[in-house]
Amino acid sequence: MLVPEPGALTPLEHITPSIYEASIHCTAKAAWYALGGRSVLPENPAAMLGSAFHSVMAAAHRGELMVANEADRNPARRHFDESARALYLQAHPLIKLKFPTLERLPYYNVQRERAALLAARIASSRSWSAGPPVMTSNAAPRPLQTEFRLSSTDGLIVGRADHVDGESQTVVDYKSGYIGEADTDAVSDSEARQLRLYAYLAAENGVNVSKGAIVRRDGQRCELAISRADAEIEANSARRRLHEINAAIREGVRFDGLASPSSQSCRGCPCIALCDSFWAEANPVWQSDCGSHVEGCVSGAQTRQILGVSLTTLALGVQRGTVSGERLSAEQIPSDWMTLGSGSLPQAGDVIRVVYGRVFGAGEGAVVIRIDKTLTSVWRVPPEGEGGR
Repeated sequence: MLVPEPGALTPLEHITPSIYEASIHCTAKAAWYALGGRSVLPENPAAMLGSAFHSVMAAAHRGELMVANEADRNPARRHFDESARALYLQAHPLIKLKFPTLERLPYYNVQRERAALLAARIASSRSWSAGPPVMTSNAAPRPLQTEFRLSSTDGLIVGRADHVDGESQTVVDYKSGYIGEADTDAVSDSEARQLRLYAYLAAENGVNVSKGAIVRRDGQRCELAISRADAEIEANSARRRLHEINAAIREGVRFDGLASPSSQSCRGCPCIALCDSFWAEANPVWQSDCGSHVEGCVSGAQTRQILGVSLTTLALGVQRGTVSGERLSAEQIPSDWMTLGSGSLPQAGDVIRVVYGRVFGAGEGAVVIRIDKTLTSVWRVPPEGEGGR
């Protein structure tokens, strides 16, 4: 696969809580999330399953899951399957190559059951005699709103809170991802920023919110008091971020110029493969924080069939990245991962990037890096003048 271009940058019409959070760490990442084109890079499968998880929670709150009782998880399971299938069909070709069926996505059944367990509890307590609550532009605010698009009066901040309960003055956000054991009983700084923005948007739409709640995938609930002043301060900060992003874009700053590479801001970033600023700044000290990534020149390649699968090992002269050493052996990479979209394997003299690999130490004088099936991807850097780079 060739390293893709980031694409053209255009000013943003508004900012969302997720774009705002990304902008705190890296403006380039925020622009990437905001302006689309994310299908040119493979998404972490956990993000797809997280979206399906949220879809199930929303359906439960809206009263769309017709459960017989709290133990009836089948409606939630069916909804999870349908939502995940729609996302899978739109996934990057590399994801479908790695995981030929939806059910083979990592931890698919575990996430499905977690969603079903939590959703069944919610759905069994919901009873909409006239259907789920709906809010229109000329209607009075309803006490319960789920996954409803909220906008500030000036239109500069928008978002979809997982659930807003006006009766208890609470905005609820569900988290399906893993979080360190020490942090499960507290709202993190990033979660607090998100909740405050949702509280602001709720107030802008006539629903008073005095607290936010994070519900983790195991059902654990953490709460945070939110004052109107705190919500407004966060909203003003988001507006400033939006202005800064748009000012830079209007001045003609390119994607790489918006980047703020560091071991923390690049942690878990989906843009590493195409972010030249990352490769210009990265060093082995970053490895423990943001993973093993290497750019190098191919000096040799060996392909062999193992149990009917074509695997290629590449010998590289290390040029840049978070992996120390001058020589590296990238071992047993499925050949079809590298021929996807290009049709040919890397050859001597090609410059490639291996992102999110796993370092296994030294082997015959060279550092050994192997694949992580879920996250690793291999990209060829096109020569100057090829592919627009």
